[in-house]
Order: sequence, then C-alpha cells, then structure tokens
Amino acid sequence: MNPLVSIIVTSYNQPIFLDRAITSAINQTYENTEVIIADDNSPNPEVYNVIKKYLNNPKIKYFNSDISDEERLLTTRYATQINTAVRDYSNGEYISYLADDDYYYPEMIEKMMNYVNSTLHDVIFCAQHIKNIDGNIDGGGLDGRGVRFFETPLIRGADKLDHNQVVTSRASFDTVGGWNDEEWCWSGADAIYFDRLEKAGFLFYPIDNSEPLQAKMYRENSVQWNMANGLSPIGSD
Repeated sequence: MNPLVSIIVTSYNQPIFLDRAITSAINQTYENTEVIIADDNSPNPEVYNVIKKYLNNPKIKYFNSDISDEERLLTTRYATQINTAVRDYSNGEYISYLADDDYYYPEMIEKMMNYVNSTLHDVIFCAQHIKNIDGNIDGGGLDGRGVRFFETPLIRGADKLDHNQVVTSRASFDTVGGWNDEEWCWSGADAIYFDRLEKAGFLFYPIDNSEPLQAKMYRENSVQWNMANGLSPIGSD
C-alpha cells in the first residue's frame, strides 16, 4: 500500500523561506508525493523566481490565485488556497499541509504513511519543533509540540495542533467540505477545520514515534504574530 500524498504548500511573499519549504517537500523519503504550490499572488517578484526553479520537477504543480489587493482580506486566504489546491489540483488519497515559512524533516511523510498503512486512520499527526527565525529550537518547543499530546486518540486536536503536523485523508476533507475560509477565520482556520473533523467523528491519532518530524517557525509578521498584535493578517510582508 503506497497511497499518493498531496503536499499543499501555501505561499505569500516569503521568498527566503519558501525555497526551504519546497525543497523539504520534494526531498521526502516517501516517494509517492505530489507538491502543489499555491501562491496567493505575491507582490514580491522574488517569490516567482523561487518557484520557477521547480516548475520542471515532475512532482510540482503550481497555481497563482491572481487575487486583487481589494479582495485579499475578504476570505482567510491560506484556507481558500488550500481548498482550491485540494479540489482543483490534487490527486492524493492523503493530504498534508505546509506553510511557506515552515518545513518538513526528510522522513516525515514516510513515517506518517507507515502509520496510516498499519492503522488506516483518516487523521494522524506527528510532534513538531517550534523554531525561531535563526532556526534554533525555541523555548517550550524543545520537546516538540505534540509530544505532550500523545494520547491515543487525542481529545480536542483543534485546541492543540498546528496544520503543518497533521495528515488527513481526502475522504475526511471531502466529508466536512474542506476548510472554513470566512474572513473571521484568519487567526485559526486550522483549528476550525480540526473542530469540524472532530464533530464529524474523525479522531486524531499520533504516530507511534514521538520524535518531532516537522518545524514550525514563529516570526514577526507571520499571520499569527500579526493577529496577536492587532494588525492586518497579511501585515507588511
């Protein structure tokens, strides 16, 4: 059993970090993947200079939302982009999610799918390192977000997990109708999606190994930072 995994990379105006994110997705030890780069019409031309380096790679699919500045805040854009990527561009039986300033460790998808193959669960997660902008493991993230949540199954993943550390089946995505992307969801569209999965009866299962397999970077002008500081979610990036 070797199901196709669609890795959705959401991109907006982060050329420095985007290169690392795409490379980490392409270089997974699990070979049956496709990588869908969903750029949200980034105004920084360097973003496309990064993306075009990968367009000849057979694993890569790419689309640009062509969203206007006037429309950009009418929906939660990363959720809108994920929905479009999954529905219009992906073919995977399983879906993973990756923000442009975060990255996977090389064996993440392989270890996640090994667990899927042995359990047939629809929603699984791994532990996650929290890193600062210099790549150093940051404070409370030392043991990896998710390590302390390794109950089976996890109760209320919506309150505890980040979307970069979760793999969902396409069937579960379709059952709940994808991600909410209304304007009010900016500060936590992943938690809202997870809540919908839980209410639909999907449980969140940790993989057997508590080793962190993914890195989440917190930085100034990220969506979370901007929202916490009362700024526009897209900030000044």
